[in-house]
Amino acid sequence: MTDQAKGLILTCIGVLAVIPDSLIVRLIDTDGLTFLFVRSGLAGLVIGLFTAMLYRKKTIQTYQNLGWTGLQYAVLLCISTFCFIYGLRLTSVANALFIVSTSPIFAAIASWIFLQEQFSKRMIWTTAFALIGISIITLGSHTGEKSSLLGDALALSAAATLAFAFTTARSAKNISMVPATGIGYGLTAVICLPFIQLASLSGHELILLILLGAMFVPLGTALMSLGPRYITASEVSLLLLLEAVLAPLLVWYVVEENPGKYALIGGAIVLTTLFASNVIGLKRTQKKPYAQNKDRS
Repeated sequence: MTDQAKGLILTCIGVLAVIPDSLIVRLIDTDGLTFLFVRSGLAGLVIGLFTAMLYRKKTIQTYQNLGWTGLQYAVLLCISTFCFIYGLRLTSVANALFIVSTSPIFAAIASWIFLQEQFSKRMIWTTAFALIGISIITLGSHTGEKSSLLGDALALSAAATLAFAFTTARSAKNISMVPATGIGYGLTAVICLPFIQLASLSGHELILLILLGAMFVPLGTALMSLGPRYITASEVSLLLLLEAVLAPLLVWYVVEENPGKYALIGGAIVLTTLFASNVIGLKRTQKKPYAQNKDRS
């Protein structure tokens, strides 16, 4: 199996694993802090156990190697998790995921500011059209039963914070951020701990949360963090768009949450823009090795 095939498979499975997240948010009626405590606490525990099994005697050293960069990544992930879950609870799943899918744009902006990476004309056009799409989505937030401007704002905050987390990870390419992910989820659970009401969960809801926190979230997180080792960032971004497409459709089918025409129109603009931008970026990436080989020959 080639590296590209391996990366595509790992990332695809990772994306598919996190798709039920949005649906389970809709199916569980408990308060947000209790939801976050179980979801993030279990995810952090599973990732921590995985890290201990993988590194064994070097586990403590692995966490020490994370340094301030790993801690910053964990804090940003914690903030992004709060914003994402509360954004989902306050606005429609379609609105939230369409907006969060713009995270690569914020990552490009953050890389331009903090890593001095060039902000290309392609990203300028991508940002402009994505903002048009987001504007249309938020325009309809006062008309939809499940939509709200506050929820949209939280989703946008989640996208921006996640982008800063990814930029932090890019600044330390030689350090695996999987252990830091576990710390981030653990920090989320600790913050929620004083406010949880586990008695509010029914047996059915608890089972759903355990499946989400102990299996779907850690599996998706781990596999999506491994994918970029084998495929380009453009390929990863293209695959991540699957969640923004499939999760709202799943919620629409199961709980009949109609995203509304504004979300569909704005979301179509956002996803089409990101798809086209990533395809162009992928083609340019593939041309570079060819040009380099041609120069050597």
